[in-house]
Amino acid sequence: MKLAILETDVLRPALRSEYQGYGRMFQNLFHSAEVTWEMPVFSVIKGDYPEHLEDYDAFLVTGSQHDAFADTDWIVRLRDYVVTLFQVGKPILGICFGHQLVAHALGGQAGRASVGWGMGIMEYQCAAEPTFIDSAQPVSLLVSHRDQVNRLPPGAQRLLSNDFCPNAAFYIGDTVLCFQGHPEFTPDYARLLLNFRQEELEADHLADVLASYQREHQGERIARWMKAFLENPRT
Repeated sequence: MKLAILETDVLRPALRSEYQGYGRMFQNLFHSAEVTWEMPVFSVIKGDYPEHLEDYDAFLVTGSQHDAFADTDWIVRLRDYVVTLFQVGKPILGICFGHQLVAHALGGQAGRASVGWGMGIMEYQCAAEPTFIDSAQPVSLLVSHRDQVNRLPPGAQRLLSNDFCPNAAFYIGDTVLCFQGHPEFTPDYARLLLNFRQEELEADHLADVLASYQREHQGERIARWMKAFLENPRT
């Protein structure tokens, strides 16, 4: 399996030396889940794309601080690229910004959430039980977002949901699987990222976010779901 990781952000300088980028975080996540795919990283925010679609079995769109629904040139180009991938049947994974961008590109709608910032570790209920998941037990994931998928694209099945984010994950057949949460994050990274955003949170909200870090983060569980989704198609 060759997975092309489409990296959609550049980390802040204070975080870059230790964490490098979201592409590396996904490589680390999948390795921790004993996934042995080839996983080259392409910085699509800088215009770097795979030369040939047929060289890759699947594609992953990472998270980003940018708006997936924006009309910035590189974001419009990436949405068009996702449409092309979907049309030719290439499997697509999307995380946070990637989750929103894929939904928006394929006919759904992403936008600023009226409920504001979601941060910390959130628990989600399973809204479906496809064969690529291990069980329908609730899922806990690190999150960092103020945008959401407000309307799913045609043909999408909701997978994870809670009151804060009803469309927290979805899939379309054997081709698309997307999550609002960040399986690739670690609690240490999330706490560092919070330092840049805590001024946007009310004191009570910030206290709840900090307390949520006591919960389990099930990033490796989601990595195994993604592995099963790509390696064991159901049709």
